[in-house]
Amino acid sequence: MLPKQHRLPLRKEFNRVKKQGQLFQGNLFSLLVASQASPEIRFAFIVSKKIHKKAVKRNKIRRILVESAQTFLPEIKPGIDAVFLTKKVIIDKNFTEIKKEVKRIFKKASLLK
Repeated sequence: MLPKQHRLPLRKEFNRVKKQGQLFQGNLFSLLVASQASPEIRFAFIVSKKIHKKAVKRNKIRRILVESAQTFLPEIKPGIDAVFLTKKVIIDKNFTEIKKEVKRIFKKASLLK
């Protein structure tokens, strides 16, 4: 589970990230990135019902994304808010494929130190 300090309170902050943020497209998900004033790194993960009807599958995808993002936390530049928007293709992928894609998108968005 992602520590509370690294979670983006979605209802309050999502609109700000959506307006100010930059969108980076990936094969499995899109990443909305916006800078913020505090030195925190915060993430939000959106897996809609359009991805899969069953909550079990959606939660599994969310857990894999959280774990993948959490492994790169020490390498990410501070002061970032990021929102993961999943695509339907992610259903059939395993942890290593998702982790590779997370790293690729982080590099594309120049979030890694």
